[in-house]
Amino acid sequence: MMTSYRELVDRIRGEIGDLDRLVQRALRAWPRAQDLSPEQGIYLDSVALNLHSFYAGLERMFQLIATRVDQKLPSRGLA
Repeated sequence: MMTSYRELVDRIRGEIGDLDRLVQRALRAWPRAQDLSPEQGIYLDSVALNLHSFYAGLERMFQLIATRVDQKLPSRGLA
């Protein structure tokens, strides 16, 4: 069982590294996205894509935790 949790920790660490890279990319694009220039839309798209990928990474991380710790994903409709 401990090996399973160690693997989970390693996967989470990898995800956190990926999430950090996404945040850094969004932060680099954000100042250019605020410029009123012809390229503004490209930078807004970049920020939006990185934010979407960040959210997807969080979701993936929580799914990993749920499947390893709880042995299942939560059922829909709990809200």
